[in-house]
Amino acid sequence: MKNYPLFVKLVVWCALVACTFVLSQSPSYGQGRRLTANQIDAIVKPNLKQCTPQNIRLKSGQLSSSRIDPATIIPTRNAREFPKDRIARTLHGMWRGEVFGDYNRDLRVDYFWIIDTQRNEGLIIAQRTGNESVPRRPLPNAPKMTYLMCANEGYIPSSEVGSQIHEFVKVSNSIADAPRVLAKATGLALQGATLSDLWQEIVASGYFRSLPAVAFAGALFKPIQLELVASPIGPSQVSLKWDSVYYGGGATQLKFTPGVPMRGVEYTQFIGTTATAGDFLVASPGNGKIYKVEASSERAATVAGEDCIDESCYPEYYDLAFDSVVVGPLQDGAVASSPSRLQKHRSGNQKSNHRRSQ
Repeated sequence: MKNYPLFVKLVVWCALVACTFVLSQSPSYGQGRRLTANQIDAIVKPNLKQCTPQNIRLKSGQLSSSRIDPATIIPTRNAREFPKDRIARTLHGMWRGEVFGDYNRDLRVDYFWIIDTQRNEGLIIAQRTGNESVPRRPLPNAPKMTYLMCANEGYIPSSEVGSQIHEFVKVSNSIADAPRVLAKATGLALQGATLSDLWQEIVASGYFRSLPAVAFAGALFKPIQLELVASPIGPSQVSLKWDSVYYGGGATQLKFTPGVPMRGVEYTQFIGTTATAGDFLVASPGNGKIYKVEASSERAATVAGEDCIDESCYPEYYDLAFDSVVVGPLQDGAVASSPSRLQKHRSGNQKSNHRRSQ
C-alpha cells in the first residue's frame, strides 16, 4: 500500500468536501421529479374535494393518514421566482369575496377586501346586509386569492360548521373609490384619505359596538410585510405577514364581543409556480409554509388578572391554519393608484356619502 504524503491527503479530502457541498447546493441535486401541467393546474385550484377523509384530523388528535400526495407538492423544477414589485401590484386594489361550503347555509355576504401595497395596509369587511358594495364584474383574467379550510379538529373557531373556501376575485386595480365603497357598506359619512384613516372613523363611530347586520366583521391589516426569502435549494420564496386587528358581532363563526378588538398576526410563505392560466403563489403542506392565523381578544387575554389558557377562552381566540392558500394569476401591468389620487377623490366622495347618510 502506498503511503501518500499528508499534503496530498488533505488536497483530496478538501476536493471531495467541496464537491459534496456544490452538489448539495445545486437546484437539480435530488430534484429530478417534475409535475405535469395538469398536476400544477390542480394545485393552483383549491377545492372542497381536497378535504378528503385521509386529510381529516381524528378526535384523538392523530391524522387518519400522514401521507401527503406527491402530486400536491411542487418540486424545485416546477418552482419559479417572481419579482416582489409584480406581486405587490397584483395584491394592490379591490377584491370581491365569496364563501363556499360543504353544508347547507346561506353564505351570501357583502364581502370585500381593499389592499394598498403603497402604504402597506389592507381593510376587509364581511357582513350579511344584502348589499353589494363593490362591483361584481371581475377584471379580465382576474387574479384570485383562494383560502381552503378543511374541517380539521383542533381549530379555533370550531370546525363543526364544515369545510369552507373563502375566495376573493380582483375587481379593480385602483383603490381610489375606497371611501365610497366603505360608506356604502357601513352607511357612514366617511372622510378619510387612507385605509387606516377610514378604519379609525368606522371604529370611532361605534359601528362595531352596534348590530348593523345579522353577522358582521371587519379587520385592518397593517403593516403588510412582503419579502422574498432565499430558499436552500431553488428559487426564492415569498414571505407575507401582517399584524391585524378584528372587530365583529352577531351570528359569526367566531364569537366576537361587540366593540372589543381581537389583535393578532397572519403569516405564511409561498412558493411560486407557473400553470396553464399564468403564474401563481401557493402555500400548503409541502409548499412554502402553511398560512397561519393567531389572534385573541383583549378581553380574553386575561381573566381576573391571570392568563386565560383553558377552553373557557376559546370563543375569543382565533387559531387556525388554512389547508391551502393560492394567489394568482399574477398580473404584469396592474396600475396602482397613488395616495394622491385617493386624496383627490376625497372631496367628491364626502358629498356623496353625506347625501347617502341622510
